[in-house]
Amino acid sequence: MSTIILVDDEHDMLELFTEVLEQMNHHVIRARDGLEALRLAREIKPDLVVTDWMMPRMNGVELCQRMHEDARLQEIPIILHSSESNPHAPGVRFIPKACPLPEFEGLVSKVLASTHQQRPARLHESTYSFPSLQPLMPASQAAPPPRRFSHTREALCSTAH
Repeated sequence: MSTIILVDDEHDMLELFTEVLEQMNHHVIRARDGLEALRLAREIKPDLVVTDWMMPRMNGVELCQRMHEDARLQEIPIILHSSESNPHAPGVRFIPKACPLPEFEGLVSKVLASTHQQRPARLHESTYSFPSLQPLMPASQAAPPPRRFSHTREALCSTAH
């Protein structure tokens, strides 16, 4: 079971996505905006954040930026969903709100599986540093370095489509 922070200012969307994620056997913690989600992420360090884009106080893109700037949170994967077009946030997976629920479930499963595979290797590598040893994972499978937000140019992002 993974812990997921679900962020949306629309009650109906929170209910729908909570039900889907709980049926997938995940523990869901809900937030109504990015500011609340950032506070929760710092407190509990979730396995995944699923956030809406357009919200009051702090929108989803601002939440992504703040998480990527925080060394304690920058490795937490983020799925951004919106009824708007893809905002192209670096290091963030995007899925439209109107996507079929099995597509949403598939993306959540894929992101969490990838994250869980990478965590033990990173933990081991950060605990023991032996330059003469080969890395635990081939370079082709290693996680890319965290991407930084740049307001001056559009960055690449992974998308669900």
